[in-house]
Amino acid sequence: MESLLPKTYEEIPGCLRQMTEKSRFIGGGTDLIIKMRMGLAAPDAICYLGYVRELKEIRREEEWLSIGSCATMTEIEQDPEVREHYPALMDAAADVGSLQIRNNGTIGGNIGNASPAGDLLPVLYLYDAVLEIMGPDGVRRAGIDEILAGPGRLNLACNEAILRILLPPSTGYTSFVKLGSRKKVTISRIGVALRIEMDGDYVKEMKMMVGAIGIKPVRLEKAEEFIKGRTLNEQNILDIAAILSDYIREHVAKEFDRDYKVFASRGVVMDAFHRLRRD
Repeated sequence: MESLLPKTYEEIPGCLRQMTEKSRFIGGGTDLIIKMRMGLAAPDAICYLGYVRELKEIRREEEWLSIGSCATMTEIEQDPEVREHYPALMDAAADVGSLQIRNNGTIGGNIGNASPAGDLLPVLYLYDAVLEIMGPDGVRRAGIDEILAGPGRLNLACNEAILRILLPPSTGYTSFVKLGSRKKVTISRIGVALRIEMDGDYVKEMKMMVGAIGIKPVRLEKAEEFIKGRTLNEQNILDIAAILSDYIREHVAKEFDRDYKVFASRGVVMDAFHRLRRD
């Protein structure tokens, strides 16, 4: 197995040209290493981008917050710009796995795994994230929904790498809450990401993304329309929870914990609204 280890931004295209359909990118290795040890992956080459300084940076660039694909969950959680302006992303990064996983796992790896239970995915949809992607011959940009194809699948060529995640300015209040399946290293069963803009006491706009109930994060447009022009009282929030429960009952197969998710979705929605904070 060959190791491709670009040390600078300029060296990346040359490494990408050597990758094949059997090659893999590696970030913190929290998923790929386990798969390799279990015999579920046998790449002919591994490309590690973590030596490239620019891909670990989190910085403000004009209208974007730029997050390098090799930034770890801990670095994202602790970044002042993220904490102040993108609190739902801070919440999601802080709730990934264990401390050891957060110290090694990267945002690029979370996207690249394309798991339906990926904690950061509904939040990146919430913030309308744009991905900067490099191939052997240049760089392009695409919205995350264009790139995420389904469980374990991305609409990327084998020699294309995610370099940066670009977040546009966020307005209003945002939050993220997930329900996990284990007490210490939680794998998301439901993740709810909210963005609310208020007009006085009334909701002007809401965006609601739900993870781990479909092959990709689901936008709950029925709930968004329901709450528009209403107040955030307890009954209205319970009605939104009921909309989510109905969606899960209709669209999630029984073998994927449907009944449990129907039951538990009320608490997750209530917690997500209670956690809303000003960006």
